[in-house]
Amino acid sequence: MTLEYDVTVFGAGLAGVSAAVTAQRLGKKVILIEQSSVVGGNATAGLVNPFMRFWLDNQLLCGDFFEELITDLRKRDGIIENCFDSEVLRLVLMEKLQSVDILFRAIPISVRDSKDEKSGLKRIEKVVVKTALGNEYEIHSKLFVDATGDGSFSYLAGCSYDSGDETTHENQGTTLMFTLANVDFEKVREYVRREPENFFKWVSPNSKVLSVGGYFKEVRKAKEDGLNYPVDYFFFNQLPGTGRVTVNTTHVWVKTTDDFEISKALKDLHKQVETVYTFAKRYVPGFENCYVEKIATYLGVRESRRIRGLYTFSEDDVIRKSRFEDGVVKAVYGIDVHKKIQTSNSKNTSEVPRYEDYYEIPLRSLISKDFVNLGIVGRNFSGTFLGQSAARIMATCTDMGEAIGRAAGMVNTSFHEIVRSRMLDNEKGRGSE
Repeated sequence: MTLEYDVTVFGAGLAGVSAAVTAQRLGKKVILIEQSSVVGGNATAGLVNPFMRFWLDNQLLCGDFFEELITDLRKRDGIIENCFDSEVLRLVLMEKLQSVDILFRAIPISVRDSKDEKSGLKRIEKVVVKTALGNEYEIHSKLFVDATGDGSFSYLAGCSYDSGDETTHENQGTTLMFTLANVDFEKVREYVRREPENFFKWVSPNSKVLSVGGYFKEVRKAKEDGLNYPVDYFFFNQLPGTGRVTVNTTHVWVKTTDDFEISKALKDLHKQVETVYTFAKRYVPGFENCYVEKIATYLGVRESRRIRGLYTFSEDDVIRKSRFEDGVVKAVYGIDVHKKIQTSNSKNTSEVPRYEDYYEIPLRSLISKDFVNLGIVGRNFSGTFLGQSAARIMATCTDMGEAIGRAAGMVNTSFHEIVRSRMLDNEKGRGSE
């Protein structure tokens, strides 16, 4: 069967949903292709929580679509501060997608390209996708967006990419998130107040919503007792509901573009989930009667392929708070690498992070340099290892999706043409001053 669309988006995580919905609202005929049966990606199936900082002082830095999500979560009692309920978010996202065609349980298996007459570069003409039922569909589309996280569609198309640290070639640590329930928060607060030196400096027992990292003494004791604990701290965030927390503590370091290493990581991380759960029940005040509520079905990969774009966003842009003529995303989150030696020192026990200004991500970092009609959004956008480590958070990825969706609404067949027209307009503007 042959299908015709204006925009085809691969990956129904937050970046992909944002791109698809935004383009559809601007009048484009859109199809969203998702390999699983779930929308939301790491925010839902991956249980990643909370939404990391998307504000500066009292001002929201996020785009319209992400702000919509926050508003809708609040209406459903699905968020407290920046900690949200993943199941409520799934419902919110599915509601947003009611007017968008979605093909679940499908992956691309082949790509046909041609030479773009204007630029001399390549353009993607059509893609064949195959479903879990074994059916194949040929999709012809004017524009394509890769929001797969791993850059899987771009890789299939033959795009150039980078992966891992530029020097060591090692990828960031990978985590399997899980949630615990029946936690006694009053006991937790009381213990943090009593022994503040046993926690990271940013931990506040009096905050409305608990975010707690530390228990250094308990971890040392557990290791002395023979527990094969993965790191030297225990870290959790409070969730909506009664006595619920999300745990972000498990870690492995593997080559995240290797299927067999990823598969082994899943086995190892499930062992770690059981170890961390055992630790919490035995050693952490307030967790004596807790139980495992959910284990993520998606592996929490922080970095794999970074597709090369028209501009490579870097750590210098984060540090210098760079602004761009084609800046389309504002962000404040800093460089954040989960290193192989994951210690309390690497998690900054000495000071609370300061957020003094924002930086921008340019549209050029969201557009493939190899294909004129391919957008690249989410954690597979064009960035250096350290630059991507700052921009990979969920709010920023959602805003990338909205930005490429808006770009799709402004052009017919080439993302490159909007960059050229923007730059030309800016040159004309400077010439008339």
